[in-house]
Amino acid sequence: MFNLGGGVPEIKQLTVTEVPAGSTAVLNCHSNDVDHNFMFWLFNGTDVIGPGNVYNEQKYKYEVLSGKLHIHDVTARESGYYHCISKKLNGFGYTVGQVDMIVTGSTFTPIDAVKIIAIVVSLIVILGCAVLYYKMRKDWKRYEGRGIIPVDEVEDEEGDGDEIYNRTTTPTQVQPRQVSQPAPGPSRNLSSEQLLYGIDNQGLDTDFNSVFENIQIKSPQASLI
Repeated sequence: MFNLGGGVPEIKQLTVTEVPAGSTAVLNCHSNDVDHNFMFWLFNGTDVIGPGNVYNEQKYKYEVLSGKLHIHDVTARESGYYHCISKKLNGFGYTVGQVDMIVTGSTFTPIDAVKIIAIVVSLIVILGCAVLYYKMRKDWKRYEGRGIIPVDEVEDEEGDGDEIYNRTTTPTQVQPRQVSQPAPGPSRNLSSEQLLYGIDNQGLDTDFNSVFENIQIKSPQASLI
């Protein structure tokens, strides 16, 4: 099992201890008595818990004088054989107290619940960031390649005869074409003043005095008839 030197160690006592998961187990060192001094604990023949050794101090605590071992928040990983090693006062020989610890019940602890919640929240945050990045990337591709047209290019297009419309404005409404009304013609019932001086329309004015004189000249005289 293990070799401490100076002969085969004496197995003083073997006990079996059952503890519920998540509780604190207390293991007594049965090899420590008036003839022996506690040295260290050995877990599953490999892990040393004692002075001058590196171990999980938050998980394991031991009493120097009695050798009593406290195991906090036990889980199935802590199940196994624990050996309490004590040395005789005369310095020759060792005794061993063996304890078989069995962890019962569920190993799910409040710490495990906190860990699960932290993992779930982390996954939600990562998923949200991925969705946001995908949406931003999609919007960027939609507007990728579009830019402001330089002024000189717009002038070149205007020079080619293409009409450019500003889409942000509406075309000016075309005013209905005013149909010119014909000037009113002369009244059929002409007054004597209109006959003497004409009407407002210059194109229709007639010198009626000259017409009358011509009619009198061209008319045959009464004596010649």
